[in-house]
Amino acid sequence: MSVKKAELHVHLEGTITPALAHELAKRNKLIIPEGLIAPDGQSYLSRDFLHFLSVYDTLAALIKTPQDYYDITFDYLRANALEDTIYVEMMYSPDHAEQVSGIPSIEHLHAIQQAIDDAEHQFGIVGRIIITAVRHFGADAAIRVAENAARESVACATGFGLGGDEFNFPPKLFQKAYQIAADSGLSCTVHAGEFAPASGMIEAMDYLPIQRIGHGVQVIHSPETMMLVKERNIALEICPSSNIFLGLFKDFNHHPFPQLLDAGIKVSINSDDPPFMSTTLPQEYKRVQEAYQYDDAQMNAITAMAIDCAFVDEETKTLLKNRISCEN
Repeated sequence: MSVKKAELHVHLEGTITPALAHELAKRNKLIIPEGLIAPDGQSYLSRDFLHFLSVYDTLAALIKTPQDYYDITFDYLRANALEDTIYVEMMYSPDHAEQVSGIPSIEHLHAIQQAIDDAEHQFGIVGRIIITAVRHFGADAAIRVAENAARESVACATGFGLGGDEFNFPPKLFQKAYQIAADSGLSCTVHAGEFAPASGMIEAMDYLPIQRIGHGVQVIHSPETMMLVKERNIALEICPSSNIFLGLFKDFNHHPFPQLLDAGIKVSINSDDPPFMSTTLPQEYKRVQEAYQYDDAQMNAITAMAIDCAFVDEETKTLLKNRISCEN
């Protein structure tokens, strides 16, 4: 039996491999600083969370044109399609992208849409985009992102999210932005319960029209929050290697993934920022399967669960789930 894979939580700029980074730097006549790329040539070096953010921004600054976004999107979808991945949702932050490139985000989105269409045509993988606001840019900036997302309709953009500083920018500050996004038909997720306590997850569920929470692993420390997540049918986008890399858990044996699954909470397996975390989506699946001794059927059931929670139409969900069952 082959294990099909699906991903709901990966930052588009965070997928840039060292090989692609070199191509972007050459094309845009830029220089990658010394000491960023690991000796294996497959990942980046960072000492801690703040250094990771600095390295991330350095790599994102290589993006200057819509063609760059096309290449990043197509490269990631192609690589994963060749590893039995059938569906990927990627987060794209218009504010961050426009600051770095000076090009309107709608031009980026058209290039991303073309890459998604081409990857599906060539490799059969389905891709979608989550338009993501940045917390520390403030509530007004998030409102502008939501308004633009509602106005500039692009077929691949089916979700709205929020990332960044959980501690200083709590969910309730972004109610208006989320309402605009939800009213326009976008499904909603939010980063919460990663570094900040599980109370932020409760606030997100109370104030925002969300169907999913990015990370949410702090729920393991709060039975009350765990009960609410299950009652309200909120899915958690779990990124195990990212959580371990950033020091939230010691290793897979200490990660709460199996407890959350056993508790009946909907979970998915995700890579977050793969080359920055020395991982890939296939590696995440392999690590989860080996750490918790799941058989292939259990892994495919986790993939089917992710598809059920995906921000995509019901017809596409049915086609994707049929691929899980029919190709095994």
